[in-house]
Order: sequence, then C-alpha cells, then structure tokens
Amino acid sequence: MIDFAALQDFVFEDRVYDSEIHGLEHWRQVEFNGLLLAKKTGADITVVRLFALFHDSKRESDGYDQTHGGRGAEFAKKCREEKLFEITDEQFEKLYHACKNHTTERSTGDPTIDTCYDADRLDLGRVGIRLDPQKMASTAGGFVAAHVRKADVPTYAVRDWLKKFDF
Repeated sequence: MIDFAALQDFVFEDRVYDSEIHGLEHWRQVEFNGLLLAKKTGADITVVRLFALFHDSKRESDGYDQTHGGRGAEFAKKCREEKLFEITDEQFEKLYHACKNHTTERSTGDPTIDTCYDADRLDLGRVGIRLDPQKMASTAGGFVAAHVRKADVPTYAVRDWLKKFDF
C-alpha cells in the first residue's frame, strides 16, 4: 500500500522549481482527471496517481523544458529504488514511459499510459489552451474534450466543469 500523502509531500519538497502553473494544484488536478478517465479506460489507478506526482516534479521552469519528463521519470526510479513506493516492474515501466514522454508522444495504445497523457492534457485550460479532442490519446479523453468544446466551457473554467462531469 502506497502512502500517497507522504509521497506527495516528499516529491513536493524535492522539486527544483516552485511553479504555480506546474505545481501541486496541477498535480492534484491531473490525479483527479486520471481517476475520472480511468472509469472508462480501465487504466491502472496506481500508475495514474504516481504519474500525477512525478510527471512535472523536476521542471526547471514554466517555459519550454524539453527534458523535464525524463528527469521526472528518473526521479520516480530513484524513489522506487529507495523503497518510497512499491509497484511491479510492469507498472513501473508504464509510469516511467508516461513521465518521460508525456509532452512528446501523442498516444501509445496502452490504456494506462494514454490515460496519464490525457489526464495532463485535460488541465491545459489553466494556461489558456483550448482542449482539442483530436490531440487526446484515448477515446475517453477525446470524449471529455469534445464535451468541453460542445458546452463552450471557457478555458479558465474547465477544472470546475470537470468536477461536475460524469460519464
């Protein structure tokens, strides 16, 4: 059993950059989005929750930071090696891949990895980017993004809208 609250505290304290855009509020929203999507995708919830913590944890800025995902993946590896959390090798491979590639790969066909990607993408409204169903990795992510567009939800209000959305 993973103590996610303690792990979140550890990861947050070890961040290299104090970001308001890619920080704790974003991590929590990514977790929420991932759990919402997992209802339809069948994604591994443990991997989704870990992705939310690690994917942006090693950003060095809020600007273009091409290698932040790889740094986050390596940090997750270090934390696993130090026994801060335990998951199977298969789960870790998915977590590592999702963290490393979440900004460079559109989709993989793996429900867990694609759920991680879409969980992050569904929070693009926080930076004023309108959701595009065609850029989602999973059918469920595309469905949600299409409903956001159909409802004409302003980008700044997507988080609140998602809290009321249900499949």
